[in-house]
Amino acid sequence: MAIGATIYKANLNLSNLNSHHYADYSLTIAKHPSENETRLMCRLIAFLHAAHEDLELTKGISSVEEPDLWQRDLTGNIVHWIELGMPDEKRIRQASGKAQQVTIYTYHDNKADIWLEKNRASLSANKKVKVFHIDVDTASSLENVLVKTMNLSCIIEEDQVHLSTDDLHVTVQITQSL
Repeated sequence: MAIGATIYKANLNLSNLNSHHYADYSLTIAKHPSENETRLMCRLIAFLHAAHEDLELTKGISSVEEPDLWQRDLTGNIVHWIELGMPDEKRIRQASGKAQQVTIYTYHDNKADIWLEKNRASLSANKKVKVFHIDVDTASSLENVLVKTMNLSCIIEEDQVHLSTDDLHVTVQITQSL
């Protein structure tokens, strides 16, 4: 018997001081059986960092046709394609052909540095692509706020994401790599 996805609910209050985006979100997040808790929380951080009223969580890891997150316009065209991890060059080219903007969030410290150096030339040549890095040391502490139903306040200021529950506060560093 196959293991199904684990479902989480997240009620988010976001104040992004960088983009002046202030909103409340109510998300249902499916954690694929092969996805660990750190990756799930990094998806949530990427959602908050790139938040827009039309941004959606997709099937993500369980679909090769979709990114982890995307923003589509009213006609269904992809405005923003967001990947988590270290996609190969072919996938980045495909995403660039389908979307107006592509953002990649890495979260494996040493592996991300190697991946970025290997792909820097092609990534730099593609004006649609931005790369951000989520600090894994703090991202793993995000697992402390992961519960089936999360009520989170988030303040984004400069390169820090501050997440708070009634009992905990976690700060995650996000740096733009490219």
